[in-house]
Amino acid sequence: MKERKRKIITITIIGIMLILAITTFTYAIWSRTHTQTGINKNTYACFEISYTETNGDGISIENGFPQKDEEGLKNKPYEVQITNTCDTVSTYNVILNKEQGSTLKDEHLKVAVDNDYKLLSTATKTDKREIDNFNNAQSYIIGSGVVGPKQTKVVQIRSWMEKDTPENEGENKSFTFKITIENVVGDSNLLAGKILAANKLQTEEPDFSKGYPNSSSGSDKSGLYKTKDDDGDTYYFRGDVINNYVQLGINKGDSYFYVVGLGQHNETTYGSYEEAENECNNYYDYDFGYNSADECIKGIQSVPMQESGQPILWRIVRINGDGTIRLITDNPIGGIAFNENYSDYQYVGYTYDNHSSCTNDNPCISDYNGSSWTSSTNIGKSSKIKEYLEEWYQSNLAQYNDKIALTTFCNDTSYSSGDETGTLNYGADKRIITDSEPLLKCPDPTKQDGNEKRDYGGIYKLKVGLLTADEMNYAGLSYFNNKPYATRDNYLLNYLKDNDQFYWIMWSMSPHNFGSSYYASEFGGGNGGSINSSNVYGTDYTGDVARPVINLNSDITVTGTGTEQDPYVVQ
Repeated sequence: MKERKRKIITITIIGIMLILAITTFTYAIWSRTHTQTGINKNTYACFEISYTETNGDGISIENGFPQKDEEGLKNKPYEVQITNTCDTVSTYNVILNKEQGSTLKDEHLKVAVDNDYKLLSTATKTDKREIDNFNNAQSYIIGSGVVGPKQTKVVQIRSWMEKDTPENEGENKSFTFKITIENVVGDSNLLAGKILAANKLQTEEPDFSKGYPNSSSGSDKSGLYKTKDDDGDTYYFRGDVINNYVQLGINKGDSYFYVVGLGQHNETTYGSYEEAENECNNYYDYDFGYNSADECIKGIQSVPMQESGQPILWRIVRINGDGTIRLITDNPIGGIAFNENYSDYQYVGYTYDNHSSCTNDNPCISDYNGSSWTSSTNIGKSSKIKEYLEEWYQSNLAQYNDKIALTTFCNDTSYSSGDETGTLNYGADKRIITDSEPLLKCPDPTKQDGNEKRDYGGIYKLKVGLLTADEMNYAGLSYFNNKPYATRDNYLLNYLKDNDQFYWIMWSMSPHNFGSSYYASEFGGGNGGSINSSNVYGTDYTGDVARPVINLNSDITVTGTGTEQDPYVVQ
């Protein structure tokens, strides 16, 4: 809608929070009037969930108009508190019920459950709910989530008119809906529900200084554990896990590593045969232990990573606190440097030369609209690996974009020691190396030592990224001086199952340090089954690999049992 011709566009939205009518509110884009308060409870066969309205005075936003997503997500939410009073984990769906006669089209209404948002036209349709005194035209699943035993969770719901709504499609249109929040029954195909139903929750705290992927007894069993992230309870896999496979997407091209020195020493991986051959010609003797360049070249071995036309397999890392589900590819997609240079602090950043700090209140956003990438104004310059991952995403996952959440990734640039006048160790250095106390909450880099601005890294909202070193530690990898390491059976190392050597590491998004020799380094995992670090600089043949990480929407449903032979297949 043209700036000079903005008009107040009215939309009426009525919501009831809960199965059996709880809360009703209306608003005209953008004004809301609360009409009901109170507490309701629903009792089910095995547990009881109580729903408590938390902002009974309602919300009012006057004289609004279509909004950008980052603006819509800052609108004051309508909140409902859900309390699970039983000893079992509960999953729920948030259902939007559209009233007959609404005139704003579904493709112009954005709805958000917590931070997971989408166009209503992309939401999954479900059986129409019968609601008293409400003429329901269609019901949609707009979000899902998990509430742990004896836990309380606040669900936030926002809505706004999509920013590119044409004036003739938005002016004087109306949209009325009611929301019901419903328990998901045990035989549901909701992915979060299947994960929780198939895995007994481990209750003892793991020993994060060590990796025990094959342990079946003691305090560090393989399986599903629970901790906290920035959004609430998160359920993560650790160790030798065999039922966390997901199938999504088809590989669009072959991808190989070319390994020099295998069986000799200093095994190094390259992205092309030509690069490997060139290194043999230059460093066959000292680096690789061969008697001639020809002998070195004959010893080059190719190792497949991804094969064209084959389904892409992923491993479930965790159910995030916001209900989205984090996945990492089962295989690397290629060798790549993290950044193009190493001689400054900023090169540990997923982006650098940021125009303002990336924080929880103002994250750096890189979103995909189905055909191209859009970024927030503060995001700065992309690292080499960010460009690489986004190009791969666009080639391989574009058709699944509406199933993949735009959610939080952490490039923790808070300090643990030193400062930007000399040697500097970042936050993960202390957590992973010194304390063995990983954290899934992302520190705000601006709230430390009076620092008001950080020109690199921080907190992001992304479609695709990398694991943190903390997530690798939670999964069962340990820092290389903290033995024993995880073995090859750890699910994060499963891509090496057909090989006898660990000769590359997968990049994490966690900076390690900027050293006295002025090298910027990043943590990674895999080499020897451990977490270690590597200089961010290099070309595509450094031996450090990318394994993309995405987050599925909270309302994703699947078929399958999650094994390699019968993976969860996204519907």
